[in-house]
Amino acid sequence: MAKKFKTTVQRYNPDMDDSPYFEDFEVEYEPGMTVLDALLYIQDKYDSSLAFRWECRGGQCGSCAIKVNGTARISCRTKVNPDKDILLEPLDKMPIIKDLVVDMAQVTYRIRRIRPYVARDKPPQRPEIIQAEEIEKLREIRKCIECSACLSNCPIVAETWDYPGPMIIRQLARLQLDPRDVEDRVSMALDEAVYTCTTCKMCEDICPKNIKIPSLAVELLRAKAVEAGYPLAAGQQGFIDSINKTGRSVPEKDAPLLQTTETEEFLVDTPQGRVAFFTGCLIDYRMQDTGRALIEVLNRNNVDVIVPKEQWCCASPAFRTGDVHTGKAAAVRVTEIFEEVAEKYDLDEVVVACAGCGKTLREDHRPIIEEMRGEPPKFKVYDLAEYLLDVIGEENMVKPKGRIEMKITYHEPCHLGRGQGVVDQPIELLKMVPGVEYIEDPYKNRCCGAGGGVRAGLRDLSMKIATTKKEYIEKTGADMVTTECPFCTIQIKDILKGTPIETKYIPDLLAESYRKGDKK
Repeated sequence: MAKKFKTTVQRYNPDMDDSPYFEDFEVEYEPGMTVLDALLYIQDKYDSSLAFRWECRGGQCGSCAIKVNGTARISCRTKVNPDKDILLEPLDKMPIIKDLVVDMAQVTYRIRRIRPYVARDKPPQRPEIIQAEEIEKLREIRKCIECSACLSNCPIVAETWDYPGPMIIRQLARLQLDPRDVEDRVSMALDEAVYTCTTCKMCEDICPKNIKIPSLAVELLRAKAVEAGYPLAAGQQGFIDSINKTGRSVPEKDAPLLQTTETEEFLVDTPQGRVAFFTGCLIDYRMQDTGRALIEVLNRNNVDVIVPKEQWCCASPAFRTGDVHTGKAAAVRVTEIFEEVAEKYDLDEVVVACAGCGKTLREDHRPIIEEMRGEPPKFKVYDLAEYLLDVIGEENMVKPKGRIEMKITYHEPCHLGRGQGVVDQPIELLKMVPGVEYIEDPYKNRCCGAGGGVRAGLRDLSMKIATTKKEYIEKTGADMVTTECPFCTIQIKDILKGTPIETKYIPDLLAESYRKGDKK
């Protein structure tokens, strides 16, 4: 007997003057079945009036994009899991015509207004040759099939149409890279609010063609804008000026962590590992207790920790906002510092306490250094949770024993989950703490609005995104939300002021449990 699964479809018929409602269907599973196959099954077996778009069935036309279990996907390439029910809804932000069919007029209007074709000032006089290296720059970014899934998932578009969305910004980047185009695509990108992107990578995560839109489009256009002399917002420029002047993106507030540690060597008797600790600016200057907690957690797991007194900003604010010159200089400085530490202390692993720093060291510094000297940095970068579970291993960890009786949920930083692929490890650490009841947030990886220079340059928009995030957190019913990013921690603490929900960095929670266990 064939296996069946439940498919819930949002229905809407304007001719019936009804509000949208949900209808359940039992679908008979076949191996390799896609969401589009399920829709065609429903249409054929139950209701021929069910409306949805599809055409090529080959993942090329982009017309079949809908929301599958809350995330926009193209239905012809999204496989069905027969052991799980599925929920199908129309794309967000666009008016519903009927059932799963939406009105794309807003999208086509925004595409038309950027003039998405190669603009010429005069007809070519002869056949033109485009060099191989120029084609290579364009190859990846031309894969877009304009399915609009990224628009439906974008946390910025969800709050405002002032930002046209990743698909349109990608189109501008494609034309900017085309040597034949004479249009000023940089000023056009600024008009299209390119600086409102948080670089959260949600668009990249759901893109059926896996286009790295934040780096290949958003950050490219921002870099071109900086190169052309366009000014950054005051808050963004303040970060850059501070990096170049002091090596830190923020000014001192309390005594920095690196000044208050008496030694750079935090050694244990029988080490099973040795790492250097890259503190980042916010841990050093704003969240010193979290830095101390991270060192403590590593030491309790029999890991030597080296905390170099000389450290430099990773320059994530510079990379994200387009100041490539500052970013490259920082990549060289940071690499030199930690390669010297690696050689002196015979180690090749660096633990980072900040999601943004970790992503920058891996995704920005590494290719810069590799291009400059033909080999990557002589150390690997890890988040704390990733290092404990993937390098030390759960079987070798010293488990925390102090009970913390709380319902705890988790906010996944964009630059940790989608940025570095560290998704499950922080949650596994939470579940190790005695007394913790972990509450899953289905929107745990939704951007909080702090990244990409948006909090610094567009605070009102940043807080609108954060307010939506607050609603998701509150719906979990948790007593506490934890995270693995200082920027996210600050942002979430801000939005949860006045509520009973606590916000805590995971190293702080682990250290608290260890200390409570000591008192038994």
